Amino acid sequence: MRPRRQSKAGRVLRWQHAALGVLLLSSLLYAGLIVSWTLQSPETVQRGPGVNVFQRGKQALEAETRRAHAHHVRVDGLAEVTASSRASATPGDNLLRVSGQQSLVEPSSTRRKKLFSGSAPHDAVVKLPSNSSQVRRFKCLGWRATAECSPNGSRLPQNDQDCNSTIPDGTSGYCEVEDLDSNERFMVMKRTCAKGYQGTVFRCSDAPGFANFRAKAQQVTDKTLLPGYALPNMNSSASLARQGIVMVVYPKLVASMYATVRTLREVLKCNLPIEVWLRPNEMNKAPGALKPLRDLARNTSAGEITFEAIRHPQAFQFNSKVYAIYHSKFQQVLFLDADNVPVKDPSYLFQTHEFVKAGAVFWPDFWHPGQTIFAINQTSLVWQLLDMPFVDMFEQESGQLLVDRKRHAAPLALVAFYAFHLPNYFNRLKLAWGDKDLFRFAWLRLGAAFHMIDTLPAVAGEVTGQWFCGMTMAQHDPSGDVIFLHRNQLKLTGDSKLQNFDPRLKNVFGSIQPAVEDDGYPDPAIWTHLVSFRENSPRSEYTIQKHAAMNRFTGLQRCFGGRELHTNPHFYTQEFADLSFAGLESHLREFAMTGAQLQQIKVV
Repeated sequence: MRPRRQSKAGRVLRWQHAALGVLLLSSLLYAGLIVSWTLQSPETVQRGPGVNVFQRGKQALEAETRRAHAHHVRVDGLAEVTASSRASATPGDNLLRVSGQQSLVEPSSTRRKKLFSGSAPHDAVVKLPSNSSQVRRFKCLGWRATAECSPNGSRLPQNDQDCNSTIPDGTSGYCEVEDLDSNERFMVMKRTCAKGYQGTVFRCSDAPGFANFRAKAQQVTDKTLLPGYALPNMNSSASLARQGIVMVVYPKLVASMYATVRTLREVLKCNLPIEVWLRPNEMNKAPGALKPLRDLARNTSAGEITFEAIRHPQAFQFNSKVYAIYHSKFQQVLFLDADNVPVKDPSYLFQTHEFVKAGAVFWPDFWHPGQTIFAINQTSLVWQLLDMPFVDMFEQESGQLLVDRKRHAAPLALVAFYAFHLPNYFNRLKLAWGDKDLFRFAWLRLGAAFHMIDTLPAVAGEVTGQWFCGMTMAQHDPSGDVIFLHRNQLKLTGDSKLQNFDPRLKNVFGSIQPAVEDDGYPDPAIWTHLVSFRENSPRSEYTIQKHAAMNRFTGLQRCFGGRELHTNPHFYTQEFADLSFAGLESHLREFAMTGAQLQQIKVV
């Protein structure tokens, strides 16, 4: 019996050896085929020196695998890309077009399997190239979830989503897109677990256009380098720079602008020419609205006032400012919001060392990466959209801008691209508020010179009882003196604020009556105190609080600045009565009332 058991074991051993031999032989044959095929493949040969034959074979095999998966991904992706392109794409984005796309929609379980099978290995998806003007035919492949709260963390394919799914806030990962011509795959719209701006809808269907945004911006920049490039209305042969003020008006701001312009002319004795930009179709809906401003324009002895038409279909609201500066007939522009008034003749700003040296002066906002209500911080997608690294600085407040259009044609062209590109990713993904930061973004992206005012904004407002409510941003000149009062929380209208009063507050204030101050002006006097940041305090201590207060004119009023004065040692308070521009508000309120009254006079 014993010799029989040994004979059986020997047979098993010989069978195992034979099987291993077959496997080894097949492996060698397979490797030889891969090497032979790889050497003949133009796709791998073109990868150039420095990659050995086995690496080329592996890369070619991965490329072939991607092509095999492409059948699945493209069928699912076509409907996603095309649906996105119809809703929001710009020319050159999502170029695929299909008819009858409803027939391409598959059950979600099937799509999920294809989504997983079509995703590339984590290390095979690369970052988009920078400073490239090549607009590619991108296709969205889907959301790729990652761990460790980092887009570079380990993959979590079970959490992947298709292109049209809304990705919840606090989820890390990236959108994967494929170049349909090169089959390259890229990481786009990379996210950490940090929360973005509240209410943002994040979908990878935006990824193809998002990815091409940087290339289109580069094309705009490249055009500005061509010989003879200049902004509209720029006379390059002019020997002297023409300086002037640019403003934008719409019907509800006429009284406020009238007050500002009349203050400039009569109180501050400023004779700079002024361009008033408007949308004709918008102003025609309010007959007589322009009468106050046209009356001022008739008096040319104090300075010229001209009216300019805005004709771009997207140049409304915030974008109207960009349009006006881009098309102004002045070479050197001081832009002012209609609710922003200087406290002295601003003409001297054009002669300041900072402007002469840089050709652009910007002003800081309340907010910075450590405290921002707009989520502009290190984790914001805005830096990827702009194709630039995070910049740790205060945000920009664009109620006033000082720009030499001739010297800064390139960044202004880039600002115009940012503002008028469709879809507007700054708005869609809530990456910036209106035009507020577009100017510094363009200047930073191009490395163009500008001076950001060092003195941080002060807050002007009123004290009621023990509570302070800041409703005006006070900006400074390069020397640190107050120069602008931007009344952006309670604008001048020249009439009663009754229409804005919340009726639910009737029990608090009793009967609701049109509120008029003792001096007879309907706009409330709100400048009693100025709260400023101490010059020797660390800038990290600059914190502007938001709160609400009760106001007898408007009911519930949004306020900025500390509710209680003197509690923060890094800020100090001044009474307006002690300031050199203490009487300015009375002039403004009187002029606003006159402007409102003039609008009611029928034009003969």
